[in-house]
Amino acid sequence: MSGKMLFILFGIALVAAPVSAGEKKFVEFSSMRRNIDVSKVGLNDNVWKTAAPYKQPLQRQFLVDPKPADVGVKEVLVQSVHDGKYIAFRLVWKDAARNDNPKIMNFSDSAALQFPVKKEPLPEYFMGEPEKPVHILHWRAWRSADRKHGFQTVKTAYPNMVVDLYQFDYPVQGKGTEKTQAEKDIFIPGKAAGNPLSVPHKEIIEELSAEGSGTLKSMNIENTSGEAEWKNGEWIVVFRRPLAVDDPGSVRFKPGEKMPVAFAVWEGGRKESAGRKSVSPAWAEVKVEP
Repeated sequence: MSGKMLFILFGIALVAAPVSAGEKKFVEFSSMRRNIDVSKVGLNDNVWKTAAPYKQPLQRQFLVDPKPADVGVKEVLVQSVHDGKYIAFRLVWKDAARNDNPKIMNFSDSAALQFPVKKEPLPEYFMGEPEKPVHILHWRAWRSADRKHGFQTVKTAYPNMVVDLYQFDYPVQGKGTEKTQAEKDIFIPGKAAGNPLSVPHKEIIEELSAEGSGTLKSMNIENTSGEAEWKNGEWIVVFRRPLAVDDPGSVRFKPGEKMPVAFAVWEGGRKESAGRKSVSPAWAEVKVEP
């Protein structure tokens, strides 16, 4: 829909401030191999009780404008499992309020995972660099609300609004009034411009690529599925995807190997979007158990 701002999508920048002296910058956790169908693993399945949680500290991003003075989310718990074909990541963090409504000046709660497309040479942590792309998996609470309630539009965000006229959106029949949906969409700016936020999606996880700050773009693929739930002041989000796909711009995991990963969280209640977000202080590393 046109009300979901494009600048929010293309402002994502996974960058971070230097860590304090003595703090461990490069940390490791495991994606534990389990004999289940990970492509269907849910938010609170028993398998998560057997997967050791990893506490990832987060801090404000301050290398790229807009820079937050402070952030609300200071840590996220991370778990991961795989079955040799699919891998899943489970993120849990505190957030006092659920923000998933696309009204003007509302900001969506969000979270993202970032991986290098190629580990050697390892790209810069801040969204990769030219010819060294990163692959980003971006969950947004808006998409979860769309899945649960149907695609949100201006009318669902503002059910009591009054509009004198929407082009081809009135109960009049007759010569010249019968229009295809494509013809109607011309008068919806977001759809006409090809804004990915303005159309429904099958999955709640968006896949993006970048080769440095300011280069983010949608990959127009949906290989990653997920689930999300906000309850009692806490978000739980699960990302699920194949270990490997044919797309050359996508991350590939191999059992027995390690993969760098970075994290970002946006708290919509603090009007966080784009560079205003919590980020991990450096690349972490996930070991995919053999």
